Amino acid sequence: MNLKKVPKEDFVPEQHGPVYNFFYTFKTHYMMVMSINFLFAVFNIPMMLLAFVYTLWFLPRINSVFEPNNFVQYMIDSGVVGNTAINDVGSDAAFQIYYLVVLFCVMFLMGSGLLVIGPFQAGFSQIYRNLYRQEGIFIFSDFKDGLKNNWKQSLIASIISCVVTALCLGAIGFYLNMGTKAGTAIGTFFLLLFFAFIVIQNMVYTMIVSREISLKNIYKNALLFFLLKFGPCIGIILLLIVTLVIIPAMLLVTTTYFAYAVVVFYYMTFIFGFDQFVIAYFTGELIKEYIDPKTPATEEPEDDFYGDYDESGAGESVDNDDTGEEGDAD
Repeated sequence: MNLKKVPKEDFVPEQHGPVYNFFYTFKTHYMMVMSINFLFAVFNIPMMLLAFVYTLWFLPRINSVFEPNNFVQYMIDSGVVGNTAINDVGSDAAFQIYYLVVLFCVMFLMGSGLLVIGPFQAGFSQIYRNLYRQEGIFIFSDFKDGLKNNWKQSLIASIISCVVTALCLGAIGFYLNMGTKAGTAIGTFFLLLFFAFIVIQNMVYTMIVSREISLKNIYKNALLFFLLKFGPCIGIILLLIVTLVIIPAMLLVTTTYFAYAVVVFYYMTFIFGFDQFVIAYFTGELIKEYIDPKTPATEEPEDDFYGDYDESGAGESVDNDDTGEEGDAD
């Protein structure tokens, strides 16, 4: 029995669909999502530094233009900044653009969930999970429960993510620079794998806090979800690119100090939380439909994914108490 008092605004009328429920929940918990966004940015400062290392190491290897001096020379030669290579003002402007490119890459690697501290991410995922379930939300107690109960799996998942991200970026740079059709094809494959893994990894964190399944089977289920909902997953990838890179870049086109302040505010208080809530809500719908709430951790992957079905083919839901709370292994 859930002894926490559930605020009235955490309930959404049942006659509405998931799209309405999503926007209603986000609207009524906007300040909470902003708070989670800020905590996410602060707690992941070490991973932000790691993202800088990844970017400065892999970006020039993907394309030599992104080596700092080459980038400055390219910007000057193309006439984007300055007119000659000895134009100090043009060089300074080119360096500023270069480090903005690096900043956007860093924000994308962290904001997309690829480079995050796993146990902290499990804590945040627990909050997003409860938001989706329309349960009472208590930021610090929910965060603590998610971290405490899932720290081992989430830590391993974050290490896997760091390794896979490095392998994908390294492979993209290596094969695309071979200069052959085969190299281009293989490099493109790893590029697509990189973006697919972003969605899969975010699904993994949500499943970790939602079901008691072995980590191997969680990754298998996430891959199946990606293939099953390929179209919406592509939409999520585009959403991340637009919100984490394109919109901030457009805001900075004005080149005013006010625009810089807006971008900082945008990253620190809004977009990380919004994107992760979108993915958590989307994954929650898939978990509810396809994974039995009482699935034990030792089940085979086929049982993990398909669960118990009713005649309509939807996953069976199991209530724990009178509130209609979905079964949870945590």
